[in-house]
Amino acid sequence: MSPPVWSVALPPDADPPYDVYVNGERRALDVDFTVEGRWVRFTAPLKPQPSLGLGRRIMLGMGIGVYGDLKGDVVDVSFRRNGQAELASGLPIIPPRTTTQADKDV
Repeated sequence: MSPPVWSVALPPDADPPYDVYVNGERRALDVDFTVEGRWVRFTAPLKPQPSLGLGRRIMLGMGIGVYGDLKGDVVDVSFRRNGQAELASGLPIIPPRTTTQADKDV
């Protein structure tokens, strides 16, 4: 059984070299992550940013603080596009599929 893998999609038309940062800390290719096609893959656990429900968004819009664990990892990738250096920040993290999810898909 292979280890769980967290994935981040590269932006469209992103060309190497890729510099990957998690929470501002640079990660090393083939040590901390791999690139498979248009995906950056991590075997070290990453925590996706939790989504805010409608109630929390309304409260934040009114200036009222919300409670709970709203922290997650932030993945940034620098890359080349049309010969120009670009940075994509806060890319969505896709957690590994659980056994129950895989069983449902069969």
